[in-house]
Amino acid sequence: MTPKQGFNRRKFFQITGITAGAGALSCAGLMYWATQEHGVEFTETSCRKEITMGDRILIAYASKCGSTGEVADAVGKALCDSGAAVDVKRVQDVKDLKPYRAVVLGTALRMENPLSEAVSFAKKHHAALAALPVAGFCVGLTMKEGTPENREKAKQQMAVLLAEMPAPVSLDFFGGKVDYKKLGPIMGYMFSLDKSGEMAEGDWRNWDAISAWSKTLVPLL
Repeated sequence: MTPKQGFNRRKFFQITGITAGAGALSCAGLMYWATQEHGVEFTETSCRKEITMGDRILIAYASKCGSTGEVADAVGKALCDSGAAVDVKRVQDVKDLKPYRAVVLGTALRMENPLSEAVSFAKKHHAALAALPVAGFCVGLTMKEGTPENREKAKQQMAVLLAEMPAPVSLDFFGGKVDYKKLGPIMGYMFSLDKSGEMAEGDWRNWDAISAWSKTLVPLL
């Protein structure tokens, strides 16, 4: 994907040549199976476990292939190194926000949208989030190059999630990763058929930028 191009569901079907059959796949349940990732390990870590109710920071993330979880882990480590008590968890594993004094919410962008799990998390915990400092980030191919235009595009793609969140104290956008081995078998095969290079394997996460942003969160959270 070049900086001037987006990647949505229609574009994906065009690239993989399955536009006509997409409806049949969906009706048969095969499209759901095709998009499920296999063999992915998701990050869950904690530091300073002796610090409990009301003084911990939660890094909650929604991820499909694990790359967003790795970013969340890096953010968590930076905050932990600053002396904070931190939990890094998938959004679906968070039961309540009572133990936390701040939340960082991250999501992958897929088909130019935040993952539904992240949106559901923000809706479910809307009242609790409104009473806490909240930061947010996204990880996706829109940010293969960190141009101002791409940053604005990524922000627009996060609109559904941002509408369910209180105004974040900080918000940032990072490049993503494509690893065919982490995709389901049909999805990985379809991506491999792309001759445009838009869905080529690669890792566009800028770890220096992720580290720098994480450090700015310390006084905000």
